[in-house]
Amino acid sequence: MNFKGKTVEQAIENALNSLGVSKDELDIKIIQEPSKGILGIGQKEAKIEVSLKETPIEAIIEDLVGAKPDLETLTNEIEQSPEKKKKIDKATAFLKEMINTLGYQVEYFIREEQNFVIINLKGKNAGKLIGKRGETLYAIQYIVNIVANRNDDTNLKFLVDIEDFRMQREKTLTNLANKLARQVKVEGKSVSLEPMNPLERKIIHMALQKDDSIVTTSEGEEGHRHIVISLKAQD
Repeated sequence: MNFKGKTVEQAIENALNSLGVSKDELDIKIIQEPSKGILGIGQKEAKIEVSLKETPIEAIIEDLVGAKPDLETLTNEIEQSPEKKKKIDKATAFLKEMINTLGYQVEYFIREEQNFVIINLKGKNAGKLIGKRGETLYAIQYIVNIVANRNDDTNLKFLVDIEDFRMQREKTLTNLANKLARQVKVEGKSVSLEPMNPLERKIIHMALQKDDSIVTTSEGEEGHRHIVISLKAQD
C-alpha cells in the first residue's frame, strides 16, 4: 500500500491514520523523497510503501481455523454484553467505511462462535476483495482486529470472511492434502507444498494428523514457510 505527503513524516502519518495502526506495526519503505523543484516546477511529494508486519497477524489467525459460521444468526451473548457489542460496532463501522470507500456494496452477516466473532461479507463483486490466496482478506481481518481492540486491555478476536471463501479454501486444501498424501504413499517420496500462511498450514496439518503413515512438518523462514508431507518412519 502506498501513501503520499509533503514530507516523509506526513506520509507515514497519513498511513497510520488510514490504517488505524501504530508505527511499530508497519514495515515502511521510502519510495520517493520530497523535492521542491525549481521555482515550484517539478515539485514532488514524499511517497512511501507500507505493509503490515506478519507476527501479529499470525497470533490472530492461528486460533481461527475450522470456523463454520451460521451466517444468519446473531448470538444472544453478543446482544447481552455491552463491552463486546461496543467492539463489534467499532469493528463493523470501520469495515463498512473501508468497504464503502473502495466502492463495494455488500451485506454483513455476524455471529459469535468459539470465542471469536465472524463477519461475513456478501455482495456483487465482493470476491474481488479476497485477493490472491486470500492475502487481501487476511490483511483486512488484521486491520479490523487492531481497530476493534485498540487502547483496550481485553482482546476480542474477529474473523472476516467473504462469500464463504474460508470454508471453500479449507475444503480445497483438505482435498489437496489427502491427494498428496496418497501420492507420497505410492511413490515413497516426500512432497513440498507452496508457501502458506499459518492458518492454511494448520489446515493441512489437521487434515492429515490422523493418518498413521504420514507426517507433516513446517519448514522455511517466516513469510516463506511451507508444509512437507513425508512417510512416517517405521519403528
